[in-house]
Amino acid sequence: MEDFYSYIQEEDNEDIISYSFLTHNGSLYSVYFDPYQYVKYLSEYPGLFTQGYGFGFNRVLKSKNWDKDPLIGVTIAKIVIDFVEERGSGVVLLYHCDYVDNKQNGRNKIFNTWLNLTTVSALILDNRVKVDLPQMDGSVLHTFMGYLTSIHNINKDRASEEFTAFAERLAVSK
Repeated sequence: MEDFYSYIQEEDNEDIISYSFLTHNGSLYSVYFDPYQYVKYLSEYPGLFTQGYGFGFNRVLKSKNWDKDPLIGVTIAKIVIDFVEERGSGVVLLYHCDYVDNKQNGRNKIFNTWLNLTTVSALILDNRVKVDLPQMDGSVLHTFMGYLTSIHNINKDRASEEFTAFAERLAVSK
């Protein structure tokens, strides 16, 4: 059994489900599942529209003594597994690496490392693509989008097809 931080679950009046946990050094993390985060983009993708949740996490409070802590990734993976098990194997968790501060490559590497350090990869499929988003000034912003779903999702092939079409369309529409 892997060690992880204890966490609490909260649900707000918008149906957003979040979990929070405190690390040993005092950093506070939030993990969320939002059924509406991508809804305006998904009407043409019925599998993602009905079973999709926006998934993300962030450090809400950074400790002064921050260090690399593998239990953060293990805890996030545990929360993902618990969420999928609670909601059923058909759930698809959509995510993107935030690019506001231009640190999306680092986020992608850390997230990949966390997934590989845990047993989540035996239970959850991770499909991630690099997306090039054309900008108004002619430059191209590189980021990553992906989804997580149960290996037992009977519609995982459909989710993959819909996600690929969704990611390509989103990149072209920016």
